[in-house]
Amino acid sequence: MYIDVINSSYIPTSKHVWTVKVPLKIKVFMWFVHKQVILTKDNLIKRNWTGPTRCSFCDRDETIKHLFFDC
Repeated sequence: MYIDVINSSYIPTSKHVWTVKVPLKIKVFMWFVHKQVILTKDNLIKRNWTGPTRCSFCDRDETIKHLFFDC
């Protein structure tokens, strides 16, 4: 599934997440990625966080898409 997501540049619908044959904790994590609720720095800012917004690995703005697919 990860390879398919990387090659297609979009996050599959949550329906697809639940049909993949992986452990439940991986399905839940992928569902969180799909819903964009993982606390990356862009999501923390929406919650009034005042820390730096740059990725710790490459110094670009940290978003879910950047952290899991681009970085």
